[in-house]
Amino acid sequence: MLIDGVEYRFEIASSVTPGHDGLGFECWRGGDMVFEVFRNDQTLKFEVTLFMQDVPLELLEEIIPTARARLGAFVPD
Repeated sequence: MLIDGVEYRFEIASSVTPGHDGLGFECWRGGDMVFEVFRNDQTLKFEVTLFMQDVPLELLEEIIPTARARLGAFVPD
């Protein structure tokens, strides 16, 4: 995805560590992670973690609904 002349790519990654059990939709710029939308299966909440400052609002507005759809619903135990 191209925003303001900057190319962003996306990956889905699972995480099973204490306090971080779920599925993440990661946004990358080159070799740097920009942010992650995370489906936390322990808290049953979606979380956004920014790894850079000054993330374009247009990028977040576009990706958050996509991430929610791609990460799917919470699966009950």
